[in-house]
Amino acid sequence: MSRSALDIIKTKQLRGNIVETLYRYYGEDISLSVLKASLPLSGLLTDTGIKSALYYLGGREKEFVHLELNKTNYMDSLIWLTPRGVNLAEGDLEDVGVVIDG
Repeated sequence: MSRSALDIIKTKQLRGNIVETLYRYYGEDISLSVLKASLPLSGLLTDTGIKSALYYLGGREKEFVHLELNKTNYMDSLIWLTPRGVNLAEGDLEDVGVVIDG
């Protein structure tokens, strides 16, 4: 199934919004529920979309975010930006799959 160009752009923007939001909280570990509530258009986001974005951002080759999984309640898992994620947020690194607005 082919994804539309608009869907791809929205996915890249979601990843960028996650990085930007975690950058605002840098130095603190926050839960996924706080992250979700802090994202722009949080009411329109699905847990599946967020999981997919986090899988991309935290992947072995990327490692922009770190997630401490809470097996009892996924949304209580803690997340934070890694030093590579800070570099991405500050524009020192670029990733074709992430759109940073700031």
